[in-house]
Amino acid sequence: MSNNRSRRLHGRGAALTVSVTLLITTLQGCTAPASTPVRVGVLAECVGFFRNLRDAGLAGAEIPLLERGAALKGPLPSDGVTPTTIAGRPVELVAGCTEGGEYSTLIEQTRVLIEDHQVDVVIGGTWAGDGLILRELARKYQDTTFVVSTSGPREVTLGDTAPNLFRFAPDISQQVAGLGTFAFRDLGWRNAVVVAENDESGWGGAAAFLAEFCALGGRVTQYPMSVDLQPPTATGADGLALFSTPFGPPAETLAGFAADPASPSTSLVLGPGISADADYLHAVPESLSGVVTVVPAPDAPDAGERYRAAMARYFPSAPVTGAMSAYVVQVHDAAEAVMLALEATAGVGGAALREALGSIDADLVGGRVRVDANRAVIVSTALARLGPGGTESIIRAVPAVDQTFGGALPAGYEPRSGEQPCGPGIAAPWAR
Repeated sequence: MSNNRSRRLHGRGAALTVSVTLLITTLQGCTAPASTPVRVGVLAECVGFFRNLRDAGLAGAEIPLLERGAALKGPLPSDGVTPTTIAGRPVELVAGCTEGGEYSTLIEQTRVLIEDHQVDVVIGGTWAGDGLILRELARKYQDTTFVVSTSGPREVTLGDTAPNLFRFAPDISQQVAGLGTFAFRDLGWRNAVVVAENDESGWGGAAAFLAEFCALGGRVTQYPMSVDLQPPTATGADGLALFSTPFGPPAETLAGFAADPASPSTSLVLGPGISADADYLHAVPESLSGVVTVVPAPDAPDAGERYRAAMARYFPSAPVTGAMSAYVVQVHDAAEAVMLALEATAGVGGAALREALGSIDADLVGGRVRVDANRAVIVSTALARLGPGGTESIIRAVPAVDQTFGGALPAGYEPRSGEQPCGPGIAAPWAR
């Protein structure tokens, strides 16, 4: 169901066009007095397919305020938090009710946050395509700061971007950095099968893998994920690269995708979707021990320790550590970035806040980040081996991954349904 909703937005072949018809009252920019609160709106799931993520997402957004003096209004994240104060300026969190992948609901609830609640900042995004809608809304509400909290298509922050929109999570392709090089150089693959879920997560992951693997001289056969989620025939291939989400093949079936079932660790690599959901990762069979995947680089361990301690302290009984755990971290990091920017401006919002967001160089739970000219993050990723019970052992870091892989993945390219380009090209910096 989520795949079908995602494809509504993507009639690709030419450039993506998003048509959003809105009746908008222009918000006038002005300098608010110190007693006027800065309002941060968070679009949280409360209906539809992802409604079980409401408390988890709100917990992630609330921790940065709680760590700065806010108090819980009740035992659950959905009960809300009191305002905190930054440089004498009140800062409030306002929750909106949305549904990931349902773009009419996303538009309506964003309008409610801005027009009715007068928020200064909107944080949102659950399904990958949500960022494209928020980009178009950012063009309309130019005095409001937008932060896309989740990974998504690279075109959200490439090409025709919105100057008031930021993203502190890597795009889908950035997350895959290093995997194609590992398959070619370390595993010795020359002929690979690439299987990609037929949505943004699959397309973006496959495009990144091919940008590396093919530039080094590799050849590939590409398949979309079958409707019955079965592996294709990989006869004659050195290995198979799989790009799916936790909504794709059940974890216990992943071993069946290895090109050589007798040696999954040398004939299978997995995209970042494998670790997006801690429960899914824990269900991966032990036969996949040694298989390599990609994860955020562990280059900000102190931030991760503080986050886990805060979760245990404030929400000991809330379901925030399992399902879609990467999503919760990304919502947290978006809210943390906003708090850091407000501290840098002494509580001033508007243009000053956006300038501060564009200058952030900080340790977030997802890793150390800095922001490029498109207001997207430059991050590090890591290659990790799977172990028993879903453990992950880092084997290599891939530093300073920008959205173009140093030119290896052209800025104007939008991954789409069907085969991605595979041919000679610029090698990624970490492959040179």
